[in-house]
Order: sequence, then structure tokens, then C-alpha cells
Amino acid sequence: MSKVSKKQRVLTALENHGNISPWYAINNLGDTRLSATIFQLKKDGYNITSKTEKSKNKFGDTISYSRYFLGR
Repeated sequence: MSKVSKKQRVLTALENHGNISPWYAINNLGDTRLSATIFQLKKDGYNITSKTEKSKNKFGDTISYSRYFLGR
């Protein structure tokens, strides 16, 4: 049985959901370094864009993170 790679899990999530965030990747894909995986996918030729978003963490601090989108 072949194992699904981290890159394939991220790519499938992008295709199915349209976008993913680092929090989604940690909780659902087991990827704690989403930006590195995105870098590799871009290097492989995939058109992935990002948008910086802001939110509050559980301590009330404003945090920034990237949300990634798969271009068509």
C-alpha cells in the first residue's frame, strides 16, 4: 500500500476546499510547516497564491497568518 505524501494531502485539501490556513493544516493534515510544503508545491509548478489575514489568538493578541489558494 502506498503512503500519501504531505504534498499530496495539501494539494488535495486545496482542490477540495479552495483554500487552507496553517491551523487547518495542523489539525487536519498533520502539517506543521505548511509554508514549506507550499514552497515545494510552487517549485513543482502549482499556481498557489496567498493572502495575509489577521485574527485574535486565545490571549486576545492580534496575529497574522497566510491563507493559501490554488489558482486555476
